[in-house]
Order: sequence, then structure tokens, then C-alpha cells
Amino acid sequence: MAAIIEAKNLSLKIGDRQILRSLDLSVEKGAFVCIIGPNGAGKSSLLACLGGLAKGCCGEVLLEGKPLASMSSREAARHIAWLHQSGSDTLPFTVRQFAELSRYPWHSSFSGIVKEDEDAVERALVSANVVSLADRRLDTLSGGERQRALLAAALAQGTDILFLDEPASFLDYKYQEEMLAVVEKINKEQGITVVCVTHDVNFALRCAGKIFAVREGSLLWNGNREELLEQNILEQLFETRFSFFKTDGNKLACVVPKGLLI
Repeated sequence: MAAIIEAKNLSLKIGDRQILRSLDLSVEKGAFVCIIGPNGAGKSSLLACLGGLAKGCCGEVLLEGKPLASMSSREAARHIAWLHQSGSDTLPFTVRQFAELSRYPWHSSFSGIVKEDEDAVERALVSANVVSLADRRLDTLSGGERQRALLAAALAQGTDILFLDEPASFLDYKYQEEMLAVVEKINKEQGITVVCVTHDVNFALRCAGKIFAVREGSLLWNGNREELLEQNILEQLFETRFSFFKTDGNKLACVVPKGLLI
């Protein structure tokens, strides 16, 4: 399958610190990809470079063969929608209003909401399971509810690529399961390409078809999730030993750092 995202020789330096070091990678159309690694590895910086949000990023990113650097921010927003970790808890919008705002790439600054926008928003509210929250303000929602509302806004944007930056951080187990279920469904049923940054190895093993392991700004390894467990990658990546547990019905083992076992 053709690559929807290609990155060539990506590097990023902030001050005296080299954040990313000459990374090459590609993401196939319709794939679910996870970027894993320890804190400070450069995961979120890599995502920002792939989405054109990082200042000072060197190298080239192609979206469906077209250089990202040649696109306006509006054109790029027709390709990539983002779900960030936080930053919406004080916004004075209802869930529906915020989703409507995400339709901006598809019309001019002076045009209002049209039927096509309304339909896209309604589909997104249904997909993210937030129809019942549509008229609630974002600043009245719980963390899990707000994260699903932000996902609805990202889906309403109508892109073929979704970037997730630690989407399950600070969520309890119930909302983690709900978030994962929604994202998996849109990936499988709508063919949306998902690129997700996570420090949770089990999250990546559960949903990713391909995994990129980043350490100290470099690409340590990439491959499918089965291969991640077959090789000594996790120990190198996190500099700790892991235990593996597999229960009946599970395709892959779960991993736990040995130092956290009771």
C-alpha cells in the first residue's frame, strides 16, 4: 500500500540540545501506527515535525507525495487533525460549537456553517459517542468526557490522517478503553490513518499495526507489534527488564517492568 506520510532526514535542534537526529520513516495509508519511547525521547517532537508544527525542523515531510512545507496551514489542516493531551479545559464553547470550529479548513474565514459542515459535525459526535454531551460546555466536562469531545472535533475536521499525542494520559481505565475503542473503530471502518504517540507499551501492542521505537532522538527500531516482543527491543528502549503475561484469548502478551511486580 502507498505511503500517505514520508519523512526524510528529519532533525530538530533547540538551543544546544539535539532533539531529533536524521530520522527516516513512512506511514502507509489506512495504517494505525504508534510511536513509543521513554520520556524525553523526542516522540512528541517527532509528531510535531510530521505535522508541520515544530519550528526549526530540518528535513522533508511528504503528505501523499506533496511536500508539507509547500502547504498553507489551512491546506495542511485538510489532511491532518490533532488530538493533543490538554489545553481545552477553559474554552467557553459547547462540544458542538467546538466541533463546528474545526470545520475551518473547508471554507473561508467569512463563510458560515453550511449543511455539509453540520453533517460532518453530527457524524463526528456520533462516532466519538458524545451526542448526549453536545450542548455541554467543555469546561463542565470530566477529563474523559472532554477528551472524547476533542476527538469529535478532530473527526469533524474531515481529514484522512489523525495525530494523537498521548490520548489516554490522565484518563481512568474506563475512559482509556472508550477512547481506544473509538479510535480503533474509525481506523478500521473509515480508513483514517492514525499516528499515535504513547509511552504505554500495552496501548501500542493492543492497537498498532506498526510501531516506531524512538530513543534519544533516533529511531531505534520499527516493525510490527509481534516482532517487538520477539526481540530485545523493550529492554534497550527503556533500559529496564520486562515480564510478559499472556491470558487465554489474547493474541499478544502484556508487558510489565519487572521492578513493578508485586
